[in-house]
Formats: sequence, structure tokens, C-alpha cells
Amino acid sequence: MDALTGIIWVIIAAFLFGSQFVPAKFCPRFKSSSYNLSMAYGILAGSIGAFFILGIGGITRDLILISMVGGAVWVTGNYLLIIGVAKAGMARAFCIVNFSAIISFFAGGVFLGELTDVTPTRIAIMLGAVTLVIVGSLLVTTTTPSKSGKGSDRSEMMRGMLLSFIATTFFSIYNVIIAYVVNKAGTDPGPTFLALAPGIVIGALIIAAVSKEKGIRSWRAAPSKWHLLAIVQGFIWAAAMVCIMFGWQGVGIAIGTPVQVGTQTIISSIWGILMFHEFRGLRDKSKAYGRYLAGAILTIMGIATIAIA
Repeated sequence: MDALTGIIWVIIAAFLFGSQFVPAKFCPRFKSSSYNLSMAYGILAGSIGAFFILGIGGITRDLILISMVGGAVWVTGNYLLIIGVAKAGMARAFCIVNFSAIISFFAGGVFLGELTDVTPTRIAIMLGAVTLVIVGSLLVTTTTPSKSGKGSDRSEMMRGMLLSFIATTFFSIYNVIIAYVVNKAGTDPGPTFLALAPGIVIGALIIAAVSKEKGIRSWRAAPSKWHLLAIVQGFIWAAAMVCIMFGWQGVGIAIGTPVQVGTQTIISSIWGILMFHEFRGLRDKSKAYGRYLAGAILTIMGIATIAIA
């Protein structure tokens, strides 16, 4: 697959990743570990659908186990991020998650050898483009106010930010594991996704069982509507994951992740502004829109530079 096609797949995936949190907005009282579990079941269902569409050939027992471990790593990060967003707010949490682009850029080069054939000049250009994406994403995600309840504790906010950073580390490790299976080992996205989905479900079950919020009991008591919404998010994430694996085949995680992060940041913020009216609490809307536009322009410039570099 050529690099441009890979970029297109990554952007499609980023549109889906940026839209996946919309269902969660409609069940804010669903416990984090319980929501994580229902979402995992949606991902498993999505992987079965991917099997019928993409097939399952070309994967070994060892790669199945590696993919399952990758799934467990991801679902742990997802659980930590759900808590991080609840404690620190979406804007603060996603500012930190955006740094997965930097971690993946260097991890792709160091652990997967994705930049070995690239000239120093081109590496410098791509690193500059990654920086543009990160700066633009930070401007976008810090435009909307993070609303915290009365008497919010600063220590809780800091704990949320720490959990978001730990989640980012888990996501970056997951990227390396799955990119290894797809790019280094040459496994197709279909069987890779079908293999990692059980790891996600097993990890989510363990988290729900050991969590202090009594995740299994809360999961059983939750309304059917909440389960359905979480499953829908799982389906969206599943579709996005298959697309991103196709994208990684073309450009790897060093380049693909910054493009993904930048695009999904813009998409998720648009959802927040248009559907959930997150600009409503701002005193100076013109300044906010200016900040958002500047961030979007920088992000798009970075993505365009990566695509043509």
C-alpha cells in the first residue's frame, strides 16, 4: 500500500475515533468499568463482523497471543482514560492523550524501524509536522472549557491528568504491539482485529471484577439504553481500528498516529461545539473561535506536510 492511501485510511479512522465518544455523552452516570465492559462486547461483535468481511487467514498462534495481549493493554488504557476524563475534564485529558503522537513517532522509529530509510532532512520535516499537529491539537482541545462541579478538588483533577498520561502510555504500547503484528509480521487487519478483541473483553471483565466501584454489579443494574450506547461506541471503535490498521500498513505508526490524533481532535471538538454546545460557557466567543480556527489550521498544515513529505 502506498503512503497516500495509508494517510487516507488513517483520516477515515480518525473521523470514526473522533466520533466514538458521542454515545458516552448520553449515559454520564454509567460506571467507568461497567461502560468499559459493554463497549468491549461491542468491539467483540465488531470483530466478528470484520471476520465475515475480511476473513481470518494468515495469522499464527504466537501472533494471536500477542494480539490478545495488545487488546488487554488497550482496554486498560481505555478504562484509565474514562476515569481521567471524568476527573480532569475532556479538554485537559485529551491534551495529554495527544502526546501519544510524539511517543508513537519515536517508538515507530526506534522499535519498528519505520524511519530507517528516511533521510535526516525528511525526518526533520516530519518531526516539525508532528510538532505542528501537537500544537494545533492543544489549541483546539483547550478552547472549550472543562466544566467541573462545585467544590471540585484540585487533587482529583491532578489525579485525572495523571491517569490520562498513564492511559496514553498504554495506548502507545498498544500501537507498537499491533503495528508489529500488522507491519513486521505481515498479518492482515481482519485476523489481527479478531485476535485482539477477546483480549479486550477479558481485560474489561477483569477490570470490572476488581474495581472498587463494583463494576460487575453496576453493569448488571445499568439500563439497557446505556448498554446499547456503549456497544454502539464499541462498533464505532471497531470500524476505526480496522481502518487504522490499513493505514498503518501504508505509513506506520510514526506517521499515522500524529495524523490520527490531529484529525480526531478536530472532529471530536466539532461534535462538542455543534451538538453539545461546549462554547456556551465561554465569555469571549470570538476569541475562542479564533483560537479554535488557529489550532485547526496548524493541525491541518501538519497533516498536509506529513502527507507530502
